[in-house]
Amino acid sequence: MVLKHESEAKLLQASKQYDAALKEQDLDKLNSLVDTNYIIHADGITLHTDLKGVNEAKNYWQAYFDKYTFEHEVLAGAVDKEASAAFCFWLDRNVTPKDESVFDEKLTTKDTLPSHTLGIFKHEFGSDGKIKDTWFLRQFSKDEAARKLKNAPNFTKVKLHAPTYKGSGGIEPSEERSQKQDQAAQAYAKIWATGDPSTADAIMAEDVRNVDLLFAHETSGRDEFKSMIHSVFKAWKSEQENRETIAVSAGNKAFLHWTSVGVEKGGLKNHMYGLEMLVFNEQCKISEILVLRQPLESQKAELFGAEE
Repeated sequence: MVLKHESEAKLLQASKQYDAALKEQDLDKLNSLVDTNYIIHADGITLHTDLKGVNEAKNYWQAYFDKYTFEHEVLAGAVDKEASAAFCFWLDRNVTPKDESVFDEKLTTKDTLPSHTLGIFKHEFGSDGKIKDTWFLRQFSKDEAARKLKNAPNFTKVKLHAPTYKGSGGIEPSEERSQKQDQAAQAYAKIWATGDPSTADAIMAEDVRNVDLLFAHETSGRDEFKSMIHSVFKAWKSEQENRETIAVSAGNKAFLHWTSVGVEKGGLKNHMYGLEMLVFNEQCKISEILVLRQPLESQKAELFGAEE
């Protein structure tokens, strides 16, 4: 969206300050940013229980700082004033273990090479302007994939050049463009809520690219996207209406946080969430979809080995 209200600017500024605390590794900055009952919600991948309060949050991030060197960079963001929410798409560049001896001795030199990991934060704010909830999902570093995954996806199959997502994509912000992108994002969310991809032709570029950043899966083109939707909903039955939060940036992006409850083929029940970034072309059609989502119950046993 084009920022029109002071409250929107404050949400975006608080989100940037949170990332600055990570970039500068100055976690005391979180003290004034987050609510006394602050929660970082477990992603079920790198974090398996909710963190409650600023001290637990600081301990979690400090453990990450102690294990790795990295360069944290914000690539894009957006706010949704009605939901009091801010999104951030970020890159941790050159994630490298500080001391390989703290990890599994079986790791090869290849497994401990520097990694570039992408992630998304979604912050929700209280009436006092402080962050009360954070959801996040991110990619694995090379050593994490080697340690935690029994059957690691082939991450080399998915090629992304992270700097191309930085900023507004050279798009001149306008209220008209923001409205069109919001309408397209709402229609996209409805596809996933209903399993009906009939609106894809109207909202997506013909060569739209859909990339699952965590599971290294990609579809290319509208037809392949629609086929994927049909396949997913043959094996999935929703048990309650999806909940979504959508925020449109001042440039060429929109963010989506969704929660879904349903049953897989075979009877496995799922309660899961995902964070996505949509990228729009000059015609306000979705040209790229970057997806981070929790694994299905059927995927967990297949993917994950023993935790650290």
